[in-house]
Order: sequence, then C-alpha cells, then structure tokens
Amino acid sequence: MRVFVAFDLPDFVKSKILKLEDMIKKKSRKIRLVGRDNMHITLKFLGEQPYQAVNRIVELAGEVAKRHSPFEINLNRAGVFKDLVNPRVLWLGEENGEYVNITNDINEKLDIFRLSDNSPFCHLTIGRMKWIEKGEVLDVLSLCRDFLNRERIGFSVNSFYLYESILSPKGAVYKKIEKFSLR
Repeated sequence: MRVFVAFDLPDFVKSKILKLEDMIKKKSRKIRLVGRDNMHITLKFLGEQPYQAVNRIVELAGEVAKRHSPFEINLNRAGVFKDLVNPRVLWLGEENGEYVNITNDINEKLDIFRLSDNSPFCHLTIGRMKWIEKGEVLDVLSLCRDFLNRERIGFSVNSFYLYESILSPKGAVYKKIEKFSLR
C-alpha cells in the first residue's frame, strides 16, 4: 500500500487554484497540471508500506495530531523545484513555522517507516514539467505571482489525513484512509 500524510484543501481554495491553472494552460502546454481531486499539501510521503504497518502509522499520526493546534496557511509565493534550468515541479507555498513544527513531529514519529529526504517547506504542487524553456517557466512564475498578489489563498488547517496513492495508467488516485483532527 503506497501512503502519505497530507492536509486537504477547502473547496474554495481548489476553485481558486483551478482558475489559476486555466490561466497557466494558456501560457504553456508543457506543464501537466494537478487535478482538483489530487490537490493537497504533503506532510510526509511514506511510499510502499505493508498493510500491517498502516495501523501503527495511524496510531503514531494520531499522537502527533493531539499535540498540535489548528493554524493558518497562506499560499503567497510561487516557485519551482529543482531549479530554473531543470524545473520539475511548479508550486505555490509559504514559509510557515507551524507547518515546519508539525512536519518535524510527523517525521520524528514516522521516519521508522521511511526517512525524510528534504527540509520541510509548506507548498502545494500545482504542476509537473520536463523539457521546458527557462523563459517559459519565468512567464508562468510571473503569472502565478501576479495571481497571488490579486487573490488571497489562505485557509485554516484543522486536520490532516493518511492517504493511499493508487497508481494507474491515467495517473495517481488518492483515497483518504484516516482523518486526524488537530486539538
């Protein structure tokens, strides 16, 4: 079972992201945009786990949820991962201390299942790309930043989920397995 821990997004946030994605489609055909049903903010990717491990993951994630209070996320930045020369991921995000705290706590509890491979950064992946010119990426980033300056994309986080990621030829399908309410 391929699993990860993530925050879901409210419908009004997903609607705003879809509006931005429509604008991106007009600028670039080389970015594969994330669909509404797959929008989330990852806390930890756990990868393939045996079914027996999922019960323990649920238990440990529940302990983490009880130690954290609800908080706000404001997606106010746009960028790419790896870099502008070889971009792979288009994201919207923010520096968020509460996100870092809860992610570090999740990692401390769940690294026994899979070690963390990067520093926590609060972001929503909105697209993936390959073989795209730097100028085209800069145009898309400018569009995203202009959009974020006009539209506030902020929301309260009250819970997170354990998701199953089911791979198919049409792409991944995410299924919520368990909800964890913050205290």
